[in-house]
Amino acid sequence: MLKVLNGPAFIGMLDNGIKNVDNHRKALNDLNVFPVPDGDTGTNMVMTLKFGFEAIKNREAVLSDASSAFSTSAVFGARGNSGVIVSQFFKGLSEGLKGLSEADATAFSKALECGCKFAYASVAVPVEGTMLTVIKDGARAVANSLPLSTINEAIDVFLGQARMSLKNTPNLLPILKKANVVDSGASGIVYFFEGVKKYLAGETVELEGEDSSSPEFLDLSQFNKDTIFEFGYCIEGLVQLTKDEKSFSVEDFKRHLCKIGSSVVVSLENDKVKLHVHSRSLGEVISYCQKFGEFLTVKIENMTVQNIQKIQQKSEDAQKFLCSETVGQAEFAIVAVATNQTMQQTFLEMGADVVILSEIAPSSQDFMEAYELTKSNKILVFPNSSNSILTSMQAGSLYKQAKVVVLNSRSLSSCYSALTVIDLDGSIDDAEAVANETMSNMYSLSVYHSTKDMQFGSKSISKNDFFALSGNKLLAVGDGLEKITLKAAKDTLEKGDYAVVTLFYGRYIADEFVELIAQKITDLGFGVEVATVSTYETLYSFTVTFE
Repeated sequence: MLKVLNGPAFIGMLDNGIKNVDNHRKALNDLNVFPVPDGDTGTNMVMTLKFGFEAIKNREAVLSDASSAFSTSAVFGARGNSGVIVSQFFKGLSEGLKGLSEADATAFSKALECGCKFAYASVAVPVEGTMLTVIKDGARAVANSLPLSTINEAIDVFLGQARMSLKNTPNLLPILKKANVVDSGASGIVYFFEGVKKYLAGETVELEGEDSSSPEFLDLSQFNKDTIFEFGYCIEGLVQLTKDEKSFSVEDFKRHLCKIGSSVVVSLENDKVKLHVHSRSLGEVISYCQKFGEFLTVKIENMTVQNIQKIQQKSEDAQKFLCSETVGQAEFAIVAVATNQTMQQTFLEMGADVVILSEIAPSSQDFMEAYELTKSNKILVFPNSSNSILTSMQAGSLYKQAKVVVLNSRSLSSCYSALTVIDLDGSIDDAEAVANETMSNMYSLSVYHSTKDMQFGSKSISKNDFFALSGNKLLAVGDGLEKITLKAAKDTLEKGDYAVVTLFYGRYIADEFVELIAQKITDLGFGVEVATVSTYETLYSFTVTFE
C-alpha cells in the first residue's frame, strides 16, 4: 500500500494510466462516432497525454517537478476538447502539488480538487455529463471520505465514484441518451484511473499491438559527387549559456546569425537560447554559438536532401502549414484549419495567411506555430471544428506576442462563407463582427452515408441509408442521396427566406452529379442562387449552407 505519493510513483501511475487509455483508444473513438463517424476523442486524449509524458519519461524527479513538467508539456501538446480539458486537469493537479516532494492522501485529495477547478475553468460553458462531471464527482468523493490512510484508498474512492458518474452521463446529456452511449471523454478518465489502480496493485499495463512507425528511408542512390547542394542546412538547437546571461545580448546574437544565415528565430528563456537558422555555413553557425555556451540539443538537416526526396516521391507531401506570400503585411492575420490539401489551398487563396493541415484536431503547439508564422500582432482564428475551439483558445492564451481572437467557426463551410465577405484590408474588429454575423445568419445541414445499422432516438437508420442532419436534429433518412439531399433542401427553403445555397461536396461525389443536384435545387422555384464547392472531404456526401 502506498501511504505517500512521490515522484517515481507519480511517473509510474501516469505511465500505466496513459497506456490503459491507449489500449482503449479505439473504443473511445467508437463511443464518440455516433451519429457521425468522426470520433477522435481517444486519439486526442492519448496524443495529449503522451506528449506530456515525453517530458518526464526516463528521468527521476521529485513529485512537484514531475507533475509540473508533465502538465506543462501536456498543455502544449493538447489536441481537441478532450485534450485541452485533460491537460488543464493535470495543470491544476500540478498546482495542488506545487512545492511538495511527496503527498499523503489528504494532500492528493486537495490536488484533485484543484485539478477539477482548472478543468472547469478551461471551458467557457461547462457541460455536465462529460469528463468534467466525472472528475468533479470523483474528486468530491475523495474529499468527503477523508481521512484516508493511503493513496490506494484515495484512488479506489475516486474510481468507484467515477464509474458510477460515467454510467449517469446519458441522464445529464440528452444527446448521449438519444445515442444510447456514455460520454467518450468521461470514459477516458475512467480508463486512465483504472490504469493507475493497476499500478498501485503492482500490475504493469503493456501496450497492445506494435508501434508501426519506422525510420524515414533515405535513397542514397539519389546522391553522388556531382550533386549540387544548393539549399544549405536547417539548424535547430538549445544552447546552455555558460556566461552570465545579463551580459548576453539576444539581439546582437540574432543580428550576427542573420549575417551568416536566414530564417533566423531566436528566443531566450532564463539562461538557455533556443535557435533556428538556415545556413550553408554549418561550421560557422556552430562555432559562433559555442562562443556563448554549449548545445544541449541540436538537430541538423540537409535541406537539399529533403528537397530531392520530395521531388522523387510519387505524390507530393502535404505541408502542415501553408503560408501566404503576403504574410505579415495586413493590419491583422487570419489562421484557418483545413482537413485536407484541397481546402487548405482554397482557404489560402481566399485570403487566409496561414492554413493548418490536420486530419485530426491540431495541437496547441500547432496553433502556436501557426500564430508565429503570421508575423502579426493581431490574429483572427477559424478553428473549423467544435473540437478545436478550446485548443486554439488555449494556444492563444499561451502565445503572448499577439492579440488572438478565436471565432466560433465549427465547420469548413462556415469559414468559407465568412472569408468571402471579410475585408482583408480592414480592422480585425470589423472582420470579427462580419464573420460572426455571417456565420450566425447561416443555416447548414449535412448528408451522410450510413456504414452500419443505427438508432437515432426513435428513428432507425439502416446500413447504406443516406441521412441529413442539422446539428443534432435528424431531417431526413432514406435510400437515395439525391432524394434525401433535395428533400432536406426543399424543407429548409420552405421555412426560411434565403438568397444563396452552397453545395459543399465530398471526395466521392462526381462533379456531374453535383451540377445535377444544383440544377434541381434551382428548379424548386425559390429563386435562390446555387453555388458548388469541392471540399474533398470523406466524412460527408454534402454539406449544404443557406444564406
